[in-house]
Amino acid sequence: MRTAVVATLLVSLSSGAFAATREQAEAALADAVKAEDAAAKAGNKWLPAETALKAAKTALAAGSWDQADAQAMAAKAMAVRAVEQARDQETAWRDAVIR
Repeated sequence: MRTAVVATLLVSLSSGAFAATREQAEAALADAVKAEDAAAKAGNKWLPAETALKAAKTALAAGSWDQADAQAMAAKAMAVRAVEQARDQETAWRDAVIR
């Protein structure tokens, strides 16, 4: 799963590889918002994810579809990882307890 997140992040950073349409950017933003909501529900929102989400919304409003798509994909990747981290940390304390 981590490999998929890293791959998604790398693809999103190379936004010049394709030309996103408005619909693609809006769909990516909707996915990112859902992922960020899941991170909030897990109690582990990351500031860089929120910054990327805000940048995606700004780019979408400005009509920069490629930039909006790339920022939304990056925000989603970070939010998904934040949820994974929250789940990992739920039981990680057990390994730290001295037995």
